[in-house]
Amino acid sequence: MPLIVIVDDRATNRSIFARLASLIADDVVVESFEDPLDALEWLEGSPADLVITDYRMPQLDGAEFTRRLRASPHSFDVPIIVVTVYDDRSFRLRAMEAGATDFLQSPVDHFEFVARARNLLALPRHGVPGQRVDTVAPATPNPAMAGPGLDDIPAMICASDLVGHCVFVNAQQAREAGASPEELVGQDIARVIGTERAAQNRVRDREVLAHGRDLPAYWEEAAGPAGARRLLTAKAPMRDRDGIVIGVVTTSFVVPMWPSGGDP
Repeated sequence: MPLIVIVDDRATNRSIFARLASLIADDVVVESFEDPLDALEWLEGSPADLVITDYRMPQLDGAEFTRRLRASPHSFDVPIIVVTVYDDRSFRLRAMEAGATDFLQSPVDHFEFVARARNLLALPRHGVPGQRVDTVAPATPNPAMAGPGLDDIPAMICASDLVGHCVFVNAQQAREAGASPEELVGQDIARVIGTERAAQNRVRDREVLAHGRDLPAYWEEAAGPAGARRLLTAKAPMRDRDGIVIGVVTTSFVVPMWPSGGDP
């Protein structure tokens, strides 16, 4: 059952957000905190599936709270939504640099809150939604990653080996590339996600390969059949049965563009 943590110094906001969070799924568990320091302490022993925090709080602002949470080995990859009344891009950039995954403008639109939270809970943190999987078996294509489960996820998923060759691609990513999964396996990852995205992704891939850790979800903009689209992308190490990192799994969700047409 997904665990959602809400951090806000205002009781009214905590009550509203908790009620909205309960609408995401029948089995959602919600924990609310007035003090972000209390939340950080509690999260050390109870890793969450999603954290929603206000930006302006007296003890820590949302950016510093996010930064400290990201430093925790239990929460370095948890999706974090920052709620802010500020429309100034600098506040959002500060929170994003700290590791925020998404933003909501206050007063929060209730439908948008539920939709964004539900999408982030579906985001695979180790290739499988809602759970962490440290090991997948090596192969080309990778049978441990194949099957209808990943094809049913509303996301583009692909995996590349140490030299950047595609070793797995799900049905949605294959359709995006205009080819079958069988045609794409063995090709340079640029054939799968496009030359421009591949060049940008290689920097992050090297970070995953070097440290063997997930990267927190980040925003990127990519061209598609219908024009530019905003993607929420996450990367995780792919390991063999002995726990050795042998590649990178990339998962991207298409998210509606902000009204300005750019990043939050």
